Amino acid sequence: MKSLKTTIFVALLIVLVTFAGCSTQKNTPVTRFYHNLTSKYNVLFNGTESYNKGIKKMEETFEDDYSEVLPVFIYSDPKVAQAIGSDMDRTIKKTSKLISLHSITVKPKVKSTKNLSAKEREFFNKKEFNSFVDNAYLLMGKAHFHKHEFGLATETFRLILNDFKNEPVVDETQLWLARTYNETGQYKSAEEILNLLAHKDAFPVKLLAPLYATYADYHLKQNDFNPAIKYLEKTLALKIKKNNKIRYTFILAQLYQKSGDLKKATDLYGQVIRMNPPYTMAFNARINRALTYQEGFGSAGEIEQELLKMLKDDKNLDYRDQIYYALGDLAAKEGNRQKAIEQYKKSIQYSTQNTDQKARSYLTLADLFYYLPDYINAKVYYDSAVALLEPTYKNYDLINSKSANLTRLVNEVITFTLEDSVQRLATLSEQDLLAFIDQIIENVRKEEDLNRQKEQERLLNEQFGRGMVDQGILSQVDQTTSARWYFYNDAAKNLGYKEFKLKWGNRKLEDHWQRQNKAMAVFTSGTENGETEPGEVVQDKQLSNKTREYYLQHVPRNDSMMQASHKRAENALYNMGIIYKNELKDYDKAKESFKELLKRYPLSEHRLSAYYNLYIMAREESDQALMYSYQQKIVAEFPESAYAKILNNPNYLKEIESEEKKIIRQYEETYDLFKMGNYPAVITRASDAMESYPEDPLIPQFDYLRVLALGKTSDTKAFRSKLNDIVEKYPGTEVSDASQNILAYMNKEHPELLEEEEKIIAEKLYEYIENTRHNVAFVTSKKSNNNQLTFNIINFNLDNFDAENLRIETVEINAMQSLLLIKSFRSKTESVDYLNLIRSDEKVLRDYDDPSVQIMTISDENLRILLEDKSTDRYLKFYLEHY
Repeated sequence: MKSLKTTIFVALLIVLVTFAGCSTQKNTPVTRFYHNLTSKYNVLFNGTESYNKGIKKMEETFEDDYSEVLPVFIYSDPKVAQAIGSDMDRTIKKTSKLISLHSITVKPKVKSTKNLSAKEREFFNKKEFNSFVDNAYLLMGKAHFHKHEFGLATETFRLILNDFKNEPVVDETQLWLARTYNETGQYKSAEEILNLLAHKDAFPVKLLAPLYATYADYHLKQNDFNPAIKYLEKTLALKIKKNNKIRYTFILAQLYQKSGDLKKATDLYGQVIRMNPPYTMAFNARINRALTYQEGFGSAGEIEQELLKMLKDDKNLDYRDQIYYALGDLAAKEGNRQKAIEQYKKSIQYSTQNTDQKARSYLTLADLFYYLPDYINAKVYYDSAVALLEPTYKNYDLINSKSANLTRLVNEVITFTLEDSVQRLATLSEQDLLAFIDQIIENVRKEEDLNRQKEQERLLNEQFGRGMVDQGILSQVDQTTSARWYFYNDAAKNLGYKEFKLKWGNRKLEDHWQRQNKAMAVFTSGTENGETEPGEVVQDKQLSNKTREYYLQHVPRNDSMMQASHKRAENALYNMGIIYKNELKDYDKAKESFKELLKRYPLSEHRLSAYYNLYIMAREESDQALMYSYQQKIVAEFPESAYAKILNNPNYLKEIESEEKKIIRQYEETYDLFKMGNYPAVITRASDAMESYPEDPLIPQFDYLRVLALGKTSDTKAFRSKLNDIVEKYPGTEVSDASQNILAYMNKEHPELLEEEEKIIAEKLYEYIENTRHNVAFVTSKKSNNNQLTFNIINFNLDNFDAENLRIETVEINAMQSLLLIKSFRSKTESVDYLNLIRSDEKVLRDYDDPSVQIMTISDENLRILLEDKSTDRYLKFYLEHY
């Protein structure tokens, strides 16, 4: 009987809960129980499951780059964010559902608020009465964070901190907000939050390890290693997951290695190995332990033997490139440069999968040759490194710049070497010349046979999985101006071939393609219309490089061809000197080139510049005798040049200054005329100054005075046009700002002119194309609570466009406005259909506090222009006209 009563009671309770709990407009113990129960064990549970699934996939997807200090957290990688996007989308969908269906914001009914206890009053004043809504928001924010939607993540975390100030979820929310700031480079904001949490009383013990790890991440992202070490050690002193302990210990070892504490680094790498980490990490720990041990405490021979033993292990077949790189590093530290080069080449040879390691080996060889210096080989390896490196690689711009400078230099070296060689060939008798060419042809045949044999070996090696045999590196080229024969200089020939193909066609991308002697290019400077200049050598594309005619065409065998050849050699020598001096800072090579130029071509058109550059280098090296020598040459041979005047007349710059003061006086007089109202005279004098001194810094002021004077004598429309010209011609200047102020005043007084002008500008800026990708945009005020609007749109999309995979993104337009974008639609028609439907749904703008919000559609290209232009009013004029 008792059991029956219990069953009936439970059944009645379930029925009561079911019916009473269906509404969030009632706030009773029963409704709260129902919505809490459903939130926790249904919606939030499923959202958390999806989130954890994404985190697991992130850990399985991420690949560490052991050539760099490992990141504390692996979520920074955009590829990882993309891989887990669907899981995080499901999490966002579930949490949005919880918030929209189970949030209770209505106040509970009470007879009177006056008699409430402090605890009851605190409960009554809550904004949210579902205990799991704050957890849903946090989970949603974390999902946005892992998708790299940092703007939405930040807004969500801030909403929690604003609406749930007294809830336990606040500490973890602040921690995730600090991580968001770390990811977006807002380090000052991140530091403020972290310091606040670190000094907070009763901070949850379970969050201490994540807090210290976030601190370490904060410092590591700014390459501040010592504080990062401190916080990693504090993290490791706490109880943390094994995989995190292994990772943080490895990072700590890397940081001690970089800071020079090799003993600590060695000990920590040993700890990592003993923790039984994944194989790749264990391998790199052994490599790094060997290097740090060698540098600080051990014998190079013992370390080398350990690395050679690792080479024999079949498990390391895919890691041989790294082992050979370590062997090269070891040899370099021992001062054995040639052995280091050989090992680095083997690293490239055996690099079959790890393009990062291959790029690093290329770059290390490039730097090695650069500082020898051996610029020809350095150029080859920098080219290969740049081809493999991502633009985000550290110092990529500097590496790319070196590659470009060396390319320019090598072009000039090859040009000079070629012209020097063919000029000497031109002095031979017919019989000797032909015999010499025949020998070149024989060498070409032998090299082609050798290359065919190497290609067969390479294919055979690939077939049996032994990797690709390195085709070698360019033989070093004598870079002195007493050049080797061009046709015996393999590096010069093959680099020439590369430049020819860059101009005339593509070729297969291969490692060190420069080594393959398939043909030779001729460096010519034909006119753009294809006509031949006197003395120009023309490449006959039909000729084989195994015929006499192919080589004879390069030999200057008449006066005009010889004259053109000398001109190319002269220019090449000068350009070599400039590049050596200005780009590579190699004064020895620069002086060598300039002196050779003056020796070979004493009447060169470049000799003034060569003299002055030699003078500058002598001055920087404090060589008074050479300074005086080149100063005398400049003054004697070029007395009217600016160089001579500067060197010969200490007052020359003062005289220039006096001329400038003359212009200033002219401006002051013109300004006085303007104040007196003599506008025609102002227009005349300002126009004369602009014509006489077009490059003077005062020209914007003269032009502005002229426009003001024109404004006094012309109509308003013409005046506006001239002011806009000033703004466009001199952006960021005082006259531009002043013109904009006048235009702002005129806009108030003559709004019809502004309206007409804005429409004209809009039509010029934007383009109407129907069949291109479009977006729907809400133009919102930054002062408004855009979180609510975002959640309403998410719910609208779930109800109406769930299968379309639409994305929501917030972008800043200007200081006052943001765009809430719904992306993206295949055409204008689809976006307009969406816009009409969402505009008709009253729930979307419900509870939104900005009545001025505007909705529009915009193409991807017009969106790009709007983000640059920053004027939504201007685009809306275009939108209303065309949409």
